Amino acid sequence: GEVPDQWKSVSHDSGRSLATWFPNFLSRYSHLDHWAQDLQLPVAVWLSGLFYPKSFLSTILQTSARKLGHPLDTLKLTTDIVKKSKDDLGHVPREGAYIHGLHLEGAGW
Repeated sequence: GEVPDQWKSVSHDSGRSLATWFPNFLSRYSHLDHWAQDLQLPVAVWLSGLFYPKSFLSTILQTSARKLGHPLDTLKLTTDIVKKSKDDLGHVPREGAYIHGLHLEGAGW
């Protein structure tokens, strides 16, 4: 079946069927609920699980700009690949954030 239109109007964009959309929705809710209860950045943020991931990335830039005392427009996002699972990280990084949940399509490594 399909996700009801009433649910689509207040949730994330998705081309999933209802059978895969609902478990994904519950996972997103759980991730955000834990984050809201702790009121601290999770060790690893499920970036693709956020409703609007670009706002999270902008917040990382803004936080870094304030911390370093640099103008926001002089900073850039960079990505470093960490060869650990999210469960093996242990703590948040000194700068930036660990993220997980990204997918490559039609690309090589």
